[in-house]
Amino acid sequence: MARTIPLVMAAMLGQFLMSGTTAHAAPPVLRLPIVCTPGQDCFVQQYMDEDPGPGAHDYACGNQSYNDHRGTDIRVRTLMDVERGVAVIAAAPGTVRAVRDGMPDRLARSAADRAAVAGQDCGNGVVIDHDDGWQTQYCHLRQGSVVVTTGDKVAAGTRLGDVGYSGMAAFPHIHITVRHEDEVIDPFTGKAQAKAACNDTTGSLWAGDVLAALAYRPGQLLDVGFMPTPPSLPAIEAGNGTERTPKGDWDVVFAWGWAINLKVGDGVEIAFDGPAGRLARNNLSLVRAKAQLMLYAGARRPAGGWAPGRYVTSFTVRRDGKTVLSTERVAMIE
Repeated sequence: MARTIPLVMAAMLGQFLMSGTTAHAAPPVLRLPIVCTPGQDCFVQQYMDEDPGPGAHDYACGNQSYNDHRGTDIRVRTLMDVERGVAVIAAAPGTVRAVRDGMPDRLARSAADRAAVAGQDCGNGVVIDHDDGWQTQYCHLRQGSVVVTTGDKVAAGTRLGDVGYSGMAAFPHIHITVRHEDEVIDPFTGKAQAKAACNDTTGSLWAGDVLAALAYRPGQLLDVGFMPTPPSLPAIEAGNGTERTPKGDWDVVFAWGWAINLKVGDGVEIAFDGPAGRLARNNLSLVRAKAQLMLYAGARRPAGGWAPGRYVTSFTVRRDGKTVLSTERVAMIE
């Protein structure tokens, strides 16, 4: 005759049987680790490298990465943005495991720059432990900006410091690395390197609205403007090329445009138009991919001076016969 097990005893038995199985907490749901609006005042410059070999490609099988890059880089435009202060925040609740501050902000552009920070690539940073072996690391924070200490409990959105360019940083940005039990995980796929198909974000760790805000773009336009002297990329990056209105006493007006993550074969054009039509134009076809590119064209002041009216800088990127990026800036000379 079969014996009936009381409900209470059955529940206890179920708990006993389950005790031999490890219960894993759900992965953390990640918020944007920087206070900004993607595509407006911050931009994904580089993604995690999904290629386990010597090459590199991002989660969308594009070129917006480099060999062995182990995180996601979200940049601000210029060093002036760093000076104004852009907060870096915890992407998920947890406990601060480690911090570093005190390293100077300096762009690592030369061999000497890179040698100076060897072994301290992250620069000023914060590591946070989350449940079930998950961890996030935040790098390149501004010197003197870190406001948390080891052992602090933080909520999602807690300010950790400010965006900077300490350590191995070639541009001002926050680098975030996600790990699970010491294995690096791509937050866009929720999987380790080379474990996801191209564009498979079904397991993404980003919150839904964050994933939408960080939607993959075929390159991005950072800015356009006018300058009275020939523009240089370092000057633009520093924020010194942000003139918005050409002046009537300028001998030359240079129109410039600045974009990131362009591909081989992209056609790039900068044009400068005045009240009577085209004043200058410059274009090129890329023979190699460009992490960032600045292009300009200039026109000299006519003998009779700049005609009053509307002046326009137009910057366009075409790919496979289609316009993929386009913007313009309009200014008036009175």
